[in-house]
Amino acid sequence: MFAVVIVFLFVFLYFQIIPERSFTKIDYEYGVDIVNPKFIKDKKNKDQLKVTANKAIFLSDRKILLDGEVKYASNNFTLESNKVNFDKINFDANSEENTLFISEKVSIKSEGFNVENKGNDILFIGKSKLEIK
Repeated sequence: MFAVVIVFLFVFLYFQIIPERSFTKIDYEYGVDIVNPKFIKDKKNKDQLKVTANKAIFLSDRKILLDGEVKYASNNFTLESNKVNFDKINFDANSEENTLFISEKVSIKSEGFNVENKGNDILFIGKSKLEIK
């Protein structure tokens, strides 16, 4: 268990020193397309990745702006932010809003996040605070 925490801490610190990635700027002046959207993706390990929000705005065929109490959750963690740019095909997402990650042993507060690799990798951006329980 200690090794897992050390590896997690190393990965977390590594991504704090690499250059920031550029994100697509989102125009928030669109109208609301869906109220209380919910997306669910079954993962290989029989876990589900659930994405919910207060409202959704379609930006393209695959890109959606999720707005208001956005939660990106599985059985192992919850990731919360207020505005998230979400890809409904591969479940990748990003946000430049304050973010809270909560799992059984770790919580992280950051200035944003980037979910990559079909929802398998979470990178925290900006100033971040790591708390190990």
